[in-house]
Amino acid sequence: MNRFHQILIPTDFSLAAWRAVQVGLRLIAPENSSLTLLHVFPSGPSDKNSDILLMEGLRKQMDDFCLTLERSQKTKIQPVILGGEVEGEVLRFIQENTFDLIILGVNSNGVDNEPGSHIANIITQANAPVMVMPNVTPQTHEVS
Repeated sequence: MNRFHQILIPTDFSLAAWRAVQVGLRLIAPENSSLTLLHVFPSGPSDKNSDILLMEGLRKQMDDFCLTLERSQKTKIQPVILGGEVEGEVLRFIQENTFDLIILGVNSNGVDNEPGSHIANIITQANAPVMVMPNVTPQTHEVS
């Protein structure tokens, strides 16, 4: 099986994002590779000081989480925390970097697996293949 050397997983720390991380860890090449976890903190120009404190706390949590994953998986994991408009920052980050694969988790509050406009826009504008992980496992229907 071909493995990927540069994988990006935007995360909102949801169950769907965690599933995306688990798949990314299985698909990443064992050597000379990096899995990047990107979290965009939704922020605007009005609350800069409080946003900076919240982002620093998130950065510490993300660094600790990635370090724990690196140790257990023996894979280089790059944490990235950005602030701003989520979809725009994710797309900008994708365009400014090179990835072999982008893995997105569908976070629809556990209701369904319908990808929203953010995912659709990322799929159409990304410069790499995009894999979308479902938020919930589809129900199987028994035929009687």
